[in-house]
Amino acid sequence: MRVILGLIIAVGLSMGMYTMYLKSFSGGKPGTTPLSAVSTTTVKMQLLNIAGAEKTYYSQNNEYATMEELTTAGWYTPKDPDPTGYNYDIAVEKDPAAFTVTATHLPGGKGNAADYPTMSIDQSMKVSGDD
Repeated sequence: MRVILGLIIAVGLSMGMYTMYLKSFSGGKPGTTPLSAVSTTTVKMQLLNIAGAEKTYYSQNNEYATMEELTTAGWYTPKDPDPTGYNYDIAVEKDPAAFTVTATHLPGGKGNAADYPTMSIDQSMKVSGDD
């Protein structure tokens, strides 16, 4: 009987430690889940990819591009549907030349609203909104 009780206590402690370990992946933000860390990282990478495509497009055309122009020119191929559930929009300014790519999560899906922050990047190549 003592062995079984000891085993139950050991399993309980292990599960508690594992849960704390997984919570550390969420960035420590209240209301987020461990999966949000993976999703957020993927979105940041997508934003950086799109911004990199914008920089390349600009170097060749001396202007920034809309999502359609980037896709048509072959500099960016969006995943449809996006596996993270995010939608990416590009706002382009002609004078002065600037762009902002915004990632917003589509309604629905699993998790809390805190798991899906709206993030953006501009020509400075700094991702914002992920804090």
